[in-house]
Amino acid sequence: MTNSEHDESFGIKSIHSDLKIVLEYKQLPILFFAVFVSMIGFGLIMPFLPIYARDFGATKTHIGLMLGIFSIVKIFTAPLGGKLADMYGRKPIMVGGMFMYMVVMFLFGAARTLPELFIYRAGQGAASGLVWPVAMAYVGDIVKEEDRGKAMGLYSMSFASGNAFGPLLGGVIASYYTLSVPFFFTSALAAMSGILLYTGIEESYEGSKKLGDAVSKGSDPLAFLKFKFKKITPFPKIFLGLTIGSFTVFFGLAMVWPMLSLFGDEILLLSEIQIAGIFTLIGIVQMTFMFPSGSLSDRIGRKILIVSGGIVSAIFAGVIGLSMGYLFILGAVAFYTLGRSMAEPSFTAFVTSLTPTRHRGKGMGVYNFAQNLAFASGSFLSGVIADLAGLRQPFFVALVVGLLGVLFIYATVEEPEFIAEEDVL
Repeated sequence: MTNSEHDESFGIKSIHSDLKIVLEYKQLPILFFAVFVSMIGFGLIMPFLPIYARDFGATKTHIGLMLGIFSIVKIFTAPLGGKLADMYGRKPIMVGGMFMYMVVMFLFGAARTLPELFIYRAGQGAASGLVWPVAMAYVGDIVKEEDRGKAMGLYSMSFASGNAFGPLLGGVIASYYTLSVPFFFTSALAAMSGILLYTGIEESYEGSKKLGDAVSKGSDPLAFLKFKFKKITPFPKIFLGLTIGSFTVFFGLAMVWPMLSLFGDEILLLSEIQIAGIFTLIGIVQMTFMFPSGSLSDRIGRKILIVSGGIVSAIFAGVIGLSMGYLFILGAVAFYTLGRSMAEPSFTAFVTSLTPTRHRGKGMGVYNFAQNLAFASGSFLSGVIADLAGLRQPFFVALVVGLLGVLFIYATVEEPEFIAEEDVL
């Protein structure tokens, strides 16, 4: 390859060419738009959820636990959602989860007590566990192996686009009305997203059963948790190493999110619009870099993006804790998010590539099990540390834990030469 050809393969022309996959896979634009709409709603509430809970009398430990409950519930619903999607198809599970999300967000805005917030946050986690792992499995179903990094990058970019617009819109709504109004707006957007999924996409995998089939007597309701890696992937050691490594990486990330809004509010004394601006910047950086990162991972491999991105995000998680002003924290958050944007599409593309179609729902469920366990425990610990040692300390812990996770992946995960999917298992 000449230097000019090499430059072109990593340049704007190459990225423009890669974007043409949305024309090749015609279901992707509809799915991505539905995800974009739903994530505008998610971004609306995320910057203000900790402050909203604090107004109900929540301590930082309460806030960490409440944010963690979302992931605790997803620990169970993500594998279950994956299993149901393998049995009954992807579409009904995604649509049902999105309408569940609609109901829960409306109840969130109408809440009157702190215990209600915990209940509705759990419901939000249940709905999320039914939608996002299955949506990733859907993307893995309809694209070829050589396009999965690009597809996951676009999927992540649709998430990020919603996150970019949502916080700013939420900040405007909250500043003019009350903190409860963004939750009602989110409910309406979830309904719109559910309708888009129901009317706009075709089923990618019909499943092994039909809806309405009776559950056999004596079946184990927790059977979806009793898996063997050899049954869902021909690369069990790699899958296990990637799953454990991702747990540690996302544990570090989970230390950052719960306290970021409170850090801006209590330490830097920022306004609601300024706090929304931090989360808008996160979305903009993700929107800018996730697709190129996914595209690049198709060319040079998943592992190198995971490791390099993990190092950047871990270091700048610690830098956030040193912030003394608004511009400082904006810069630190931008580089932190850049690292995440480098790593996340490669994580999901790696997992879908390790699993064949008929087991991909379970594979994504297992991966999300580990990820959600990390977010649950990391969020709770973040709140405890903030109560005991101050709001800066969780960011320093995130630095150490994140680097340990990257080191584990570097030492234990090898990227295989993938064999044809029809030959797997």
